[in-house]
Amino acid sequence: MNKKFIFLFLAILFLASFLRLYKLSDIPPGVNRDEASIGYTAYSLLQTGKDEYGRAYPLSFQSFGDWKLPLYMYVTMPFVRVFGLSEIAVRLPSALFGIATVGLTFFLIQELFKNRLLSFLTMFLLAVSPWSLHLSRVESESNTAVFLTTLGVLLFYKSLKNNTWFIIPSAIAFALTYFTYAGNYVFTTLLICGIIFIYRKETLIKTKLFFIASITFIAFSGFILLQTLGGNTTKISGISIFGDPSVVHAKIEIPRNEHANPQSFTVRLLHNRIVFGIERFSQNYLNAFSAEFLFIKGGENKAHNITNFGNMYIVEAPFLFMGIIALFFFKKGKEKRLVVYWLLIGPIAASITKDAPHTNRMFAIFPILPLVTAIGFMYVRDWLMLKYGNVKNGIVTLICLLFIFNIGIYLDRYYVHFPRNEAQNWGIGYKQLHVILSTKPFASKNIIMSRPQYSPYIFLLFYQAYNPLTYQKTALRYPPTEDGFVHVKSFDRYTFREINWGKDIKIPNTLLVDVPANIPEFVKKGYQSIDVSLPNGETMFTIVQTK
Repeated sequence: MNKKFIFLFLAILFLASFLRLYKLSDIPPGVNRDEASIGYTAYSLLQTGKDEYGRAYPLSFQSFGDWKLPLYMYVTMPFVRVFGLSEIAVRLPSALFGIATVGLTFFLIQELFKNRLLSFLTMFLLAVSPWSLHLSRVESESNTAVFLTTLGVLLFYKSLKNNTWFIIPSAIAFALTYFTYAGNYVFTTLLICGIIFIYRKETLIKTKLFFIASITFIAFSGFILLQTLGGNTTKISGISIFGDPSVVHAKIEIPRNEHANPQSFTVRLLHNRIVFGIERFSQNYLNAFSAEFLFIKGGENKAHNITNFGNMYIVEAPFLFMGIIALFFFKKGKEKRLVVYWLLIGPIAASITKDAPHTNRMFAIFPILPLVTAIGFMYVRDWLMLKYGNVKNGIVTLICLLFIFNIGIYLDRYYVHFPRNEAQNWGIGYKQLHVILSTKPFASKNIIMSRPQYSPYIFLLFYQAYNPLTYQKTALRYPPTEDGFVHVKSFDRYTFREINWGKDIKIPNTLLVDVPANIPEFVKKGYQSIDVSLPNGETMFTIVQTK
């Protein structure tokens, strides 16, 4: 690249870095539940060599019963060592992976299409993408997996040229996604099968290196699959389409019983788990490409989206549509086939889960969505040049201004309004709660806190950097729920259960912590209390001191 292109590359990379690192400790406002878990587990490993359950350097972390994979956990450890147990320590690895993906994407698109403008445009769209931006600013295994996938595909294409040995580090990068994010068990497997099929002639020529790469991949991925088999089975049973027994009952058993003969062959043929699974999967898959999910509101999980803003900019919608048309009807070649295949398999892993479409689980579709959008933009530009050559520059300028305006709206909402108005979905309230509970008047009192299903224990462990060895010895847990989740009952002076205000208010030397809506009027009027307030003035918790 000449100096002009190097400058442009560095400028976009700087923009991506700034957007991902600016106020990283403060936005989002406090850690979410998974960030607290990963941060505290990394801290526990550093201090004791064991996770919160007392298991020495495991490769599958039980956590809340969701069984986290090991790569991000161990990558976080040196950051906790340097920065302490803090938001920056947990989020910085994801931010760096996100920034690196922006840079790698330029080189990947160059390998695929040999078009510098397309490469820069895709790189820019990824740099400012709401989807990528947010998942790079929180702990995100899926963001890490996207980096590894992008690296793996890039190295594979490099191996098709003179650097044939690159196929081995490519295989390692793909295998590491199995150590990173459970959704990649499905996605990476499908992607590799597609790559091998599309480039079967090229890979067969390099028989020896392809064999070594295959053995390397199988060895790495097989190892982690064997190590995590039990945990993954539990996790899948909890989040799969069939993970909610009430939904299965409503969609299969109730419709059967509405027939005169519920046990007849025809009725059982129409109402069964297979039919329900196919129907739900199809709905989830199509919803992954819906305007509501992509451009209007995103997924339902508040840890992965900001309110009333999609995963992509609205202004990108027509260009994504045009890009898909261009891919299917105009572009040719194996590279086009890979991009289309990647686009189509991206939602599959998320579609087999009960809460799809899911922003985090579907992130495997990146960086293909920005690429397809960039292709659409270039086709629109070329069409305008042919149709309206004289005014083409004016129309393109107008489109660019619309992009800038839409990006500006998102950045305003994200950096100004989001940390103020959505703090209840993050950990800043727990952070303030810890500060109050640690003050001298309250430091020796026992604490009963409601809603154990929200895992308040992990925020308290995180923000006070509680001694992991003591926690491992004193923690008591409730039996696992139907979907396999585990909630903590107590540790040290903390007890987590629903509060019986008539009885618990009589326990001496105790603090009762609950949401304001649950506190009876006689308690509000007759007992001293402290509110834990959020940046927008709302009260997240009320602390009541017994007499």
